Amino acid sequence: MSPTVVIGGGLGGLLAGAELARRGGEVVVLESCGQPGGVARSIVDNGWLFDPAAGSVILPHPALSPIVEAAGIAVEPATPAARRRFVYDRGSLSELSESPATVFSPLLSWRGKARAVAEPFIRRTGDAASDESLSAFLARRFGPEAGRFVATLMAHGVFAGDPAELSARAGFPAMVELEDAAGSILRGAVRRLRARPKGAPRPRTHVTRGGMSEVADSLAEYLGPGFRPGREVSAIEQRGDGWVVHAGEELEATNVIVTCSAAAAARFVPRELAGILSRSKTAPVAVVGLGGPAPDLPVPDGFGVLAGPAAAIRALGFLFESQYAPGRAPRRHRLAKAIYGGAADRAISELDDGDLVELAVAELGRVIGVTVRPSWVRVVRPGSGIPQYDVGHLRWLSELDTELGRWRGLLLGGWCYRGIGLSGLAADAVRLADTVEGRRLDRKP
Repeated sequence: MSPTVVIGGGLGGLLAGAELARRGGEVVVLESCGQPGGVARSIVDNGWLFDPAAGSVILPHPALSPIVEAAGIAVEPATPAARRRFVYDRGSLSELSESPATVFSPLLSWRGKARAVAEPFIRRTGDAASDESLSAFLARRFGPEAGRFVATLMAHGVFAGDPAELSARAGFPAMVELEDAAGSILRGAVRRLRARPKGAPRPRTHVTRGGMSEVADSLAEYLGPGFRPGREVSAIEQRGDGWVVHAGEELEATNVIVTCSAAAAARFVPRELAGILSRSKTAPVAVVGLGGPAPDLPVPDGFGVLAGPAAAIRALGFLFESQYAPGRAPRRHRLAKAIYGGAADRAISELDDGDLVELAVAELGRVIGVTVRPSWVRVVRPGSGIPQYDVGHLRWLSELDTELGRWRGLLLGGWCYRGIGLSGLAADAVRLADTVEGRRLDRKP
């Protein structure tokens, strides 16, 4: 039987290929670049290790942990600093606590806090299956003040998105399912905690010594000859009960999984499918790395800081990578990552690199309350932008799935569709592998 061909060697494609290989399937992953990882490729420079995309992962996870173990990816818990999270809003830096003491923080008014803690007693209104924006959903559950605040943090931290445009159900399905199951987010969360097996480890932040490049390299090594870099796909065509992939050679495949960006996929998938993919939404993002000796870059011990709705800065947030991940900066140095742009600030692309660095230096200094003087800087602008799961995204996915039903053996995966973090990509890899296995069983005499 012909193998499954995965087009795209970013983390989405690598995870899909690794999950298929873990189950004993024959798989080939084609990557147009010379290295695996795509936009998640780490930058290594004279003792600095900078991840332009995500630099950590939450483990254990039911879909991701088996792949990590099978591929031999050497993960380790982040430092205790990873548990400290900050918010900058209304000119003040506040720490988010995991304890009930958070209710006494100055982030919300007393009226806002009172409405938020009443969430378990708020009855659901309207259609349970409606596609609400993130801000509308959280305002309905926690009140307008707390809802706007939390929605801003979630939108900035995950999608670099606009909370008034992002779909709660598409972007944060696990949270919405809490209300579906218990009529309340807080009641649903309590039920989920009580249902956790006794002694089960609590998910925590983990890192690798070599950054996301180490994750990508380990997955590629696990795939062995099945990972093929430098293979640009020019076309795919249906032939009989399978497919032929043109990538400098003809590869016959029973199934083809396309995990590159929707815009890239639209160049070679069937025309009808390409028309739907052309409506995929993304937003430009710019990432600035700032490094220097500890006295010149005195970032606090913590994971990072997110900008609240009244922050009055353009940065969506800052991550203090040297504080929670060993080996990200030379000894006695610090490394921070500033994130700009997104759906609410598309004009960030108009700033040149020098202006962007100047902005990041000024705003980081304002947030932590001291002047910062970085000696190492790096600006990265992912060309494809970050996908936006706006209201209507689920309807778009349904339209895609209906059209895909006409092209047996052709599948779509990756961060444009059902999850942009490593955990979401791993869950999607499991979905894709289940589909491929189901087709394999259908073909058996």
